[in-house]
Amino acid sequence: MDNERFEQLKNSVIEAGQIMRGEIKPTRVFTLEMPERIDAPLEAWAVCLESDDHSLLVPRKLYPVTIVNGGIWVRDEDGEMTSCDTEDFLPVDFAPEVQQILAEAA
Repeated sequence: MDNERFEQLKNSVIEAGQIMRGEIKPTRVFTLEMPERIDAPLEAWAVCLESDDHSLLVPRKLYPVTIVNGGIWVRDEDGEMTSCDTEDFLPVDFAPEVQQILAEAA
């Protein structure tokens, strides 16, 4: 990674920390539209946004999840399947090559 890209990445991480601490407002926002009803379970990757117990579900960590009507099923850090609110996770769409690498690493 060249110095210019490193500095851009570093500045992004600093900005993210300031946003998370409420020191500044985000400069951009995106909206993810979720269907109201999912007929079949959907296997996906999602980032944990909120957790009542950080030892079981780690915020900002990527998890393989199953999205079903009314919630998300995820395997917590103890290896137990648990049901979570959809607001606690942000589904992420990756290119097929990245999904394959993640599946092999999980």
